[in-house]
Amino acid sequence: MSKADKSLMEQLALSILPKLSGLNDKNAKKMVNTADKAIETIVKKFQKLKDQQVKALAELKEKEAKRAKKQLEKEAKKKDKLAKKAAKDKQIALLTKGTKVANSDVASSAPVSPKKSPAKSKTTAASPARKKRTVVAK
Repeated sequence: MSKADKSLMEQLALSILPKLSGLNDKNAKKMVNTADKAIETIVKKFQKLKDQQVKALAELKEKEAKRAKKQLEKEAKKKDKLAKKAAKDKQIALLTKGTKVANSDVASSAPVSPKKSPAKSKTTAASPARKKRTVVAK
């Protein structure tokens, strides 16, 4: 056993053994042996729980690392995809530069909507004046 386990056993024994002061020798020895065994099992279970806790913490850190790695890979793929698209657009721009196709693309991409404004004639009659409503207080 390690020093930490032995010190834990001693602390538990010191808290349990003083309560056995009224027993005869035979019964006291039995109780001490039983207490020692119980203390050993308590120490083993405590150590097992500590190990499980450390293992769970390590697994959690590993999951976080995997998640971060996956996120970085996702961002790298996204950047790569954008870079490929930009390179493709650049190639298309270089190939179509100065040709009539490029001019027609620009013209077709900006739709022109002609607006017809009605011709106003000076001879149109003004609309009749509106009647004013009067409000009657009740």
